[in-house]
Amino acid sequence: MGANSSNTMKPEEIKSDKNVVVYGSDNCPYCFKVKKIFEELKVQIDYRNIDENKEYDEQKQKLMNGLKYDTIPLVFIKNKFIGGCSNVKELEAKGELLSQVQ
Repeated sequence: MGANSSNTMKPEEIKSDKNVVVYGSDNCPYCFKVKKIFEELKVQIDYRNIDENKEYDEQKQKLMNGLKYDTIPLVFIKNKFIGGCSNVKELEAKGELLSQVQ
């Protein structure tokens, strides 16, 4: 890491060609549920598995530090932090999730 490295990262710094980015783990049932919700809505997501990719794990930690949030999944829609599984489920229940990702 260079001299300019920080231990925080802002959602605006996430680079992806998809509107939805999810940081999660294979061992997390909430991460699985979030993936399934987007799959059922036919929304492609950029799923960043922190177990398989050290860089994603580092990004996740920096995002958590900056957001003062300490659980996964971390869900971002159009570089805006949405929250975790319960937040996604709430948006889906209100019928607002699909409109946010389009």
